[in-house]
Amino acid sequence: MCYSKAPKMNNNDVMSDILLRLPLKDLVGCKCVCKSWNTLISDPIFKLNYSLRNPQYNISGFFLQKFLYLELHSKLLFFPCEGRVDAAPKPSLSFIEDDKGVCIQHSCNGLLICSSFRCGEEDRKYYICKPTTKQYFPLPNLECRTVFGISIAYDPNRSPHYKIVSICDSYLSKKYRQIKMYSSVTGSWKPSGKPFTVPDEDMLFKRGVFWNGSLHWIGMGNLALRFDPEAELMLTMPMPPTERKPGYFGESGGHLLLVEAYGPLTAGFDIMEMKADYSGWFVKYHLNLDQVARRCKAIERANRLSILHIVHNHVEDVDESFIVIHVPGEFVSFKLRDYSFMDLQTNNHVDSGLGLWYSWEGVYPYTNTLFYL
Repeated sequence: MCYSKAPKMNNNDVMSDILLRLPLKDLVGCKCVCKSWNTLISDPIFKLNYSLRNPQYNISGFFLQKFLYLELHSKLLFFPCEGRVDAAPKPSLSFIEDDKGVCIQHSCNGLLICSSFRCGEEDRKYYICKPTTKQYFPLPNLECRTVFGISIAYDPNRSPHYKIVSICDSYLSKKYRQIKMYSSVTGSWKPSGKPFTVPDEDMLFKRGVFWNGSLHWIGMGNLALRFDPEAELMLTMPMPPTERKPGYFGESGGHLLLVEAYGPLTAGFDIMEMKADYSGWFVKYHLNLDQVARRCKAIERANRLSILHIVHNHVEDVDESFIVIHVPGEFVSFKLRDYSFMDLQTNNHVDSGLGLWYSWEGVYPYTNTLFYL
């Protein structure tokens, strides 16, 4: 009788098999044991295998932030959109030690930029953090008088490294802005390009959206900008040629989406998508809220509503995309394909009696990618 020999396992295979069985927090701690473990755990193939073996850590959703009078920390809620509710990060930034409190400034693919809360710019500290593992570290001081917006550019499918882009004031005049960029490779800030002018209309630099390898900003008028952090190049992009104000601007599933408000959103609206070559926008969905209101009393009696989040999702070629909106006292979610309602699961206590009003400008999408600070 012949027996085939079992394949030999080298030391890395044995160690990889052991590490794959560890809880996430213990695994993160193992990166500090030695250089070889750090290299093994940081390997993209190991990350993929760990994610497949431990689906309990897979979660995507969004943080919802509101500032309350005299509260040291911003009020946070977290709504899971995909994955297990018990894998969701706790809606708290109290693990960041800052006596001035902490709030979220931006999010991108599993990373958050947070900052000191109740202080002037000269005393403000910025942090990069991952709430599911409660890891964070302070960024070097950003030497400028005013920070108009700060955003993360991070694509874990392309590189384990990230960049942070800050729109700062310029020494030239109040009409100019200067980009300063932080790299996780160098661990330092540097000016990027020459100062550039901005029009009098308000640019929403605090609401940068990372898509297609670039950061994007829209304004209250017809100007929109995009910045390529690799080429360090700022360009304009087209906007629909109409008078409007933004009702939503975000990315989901590799799609850049925009909703413009020409009047009350309760009358219905179009969800537009940017073409991949930046040649223009097209209508992706038209929402008739009269049809939705017939099935939902909260929407039927609402005199206003705001869009919080849009999730672009396809399951086996079936469009399962959905939208989350806020009407007075209630959060509502329904599919864009057939207007069927969905349960919004959350591990938070949602107090609708506070009378708080939320909008997309307080939403920070979050995906628990296997990333270690």
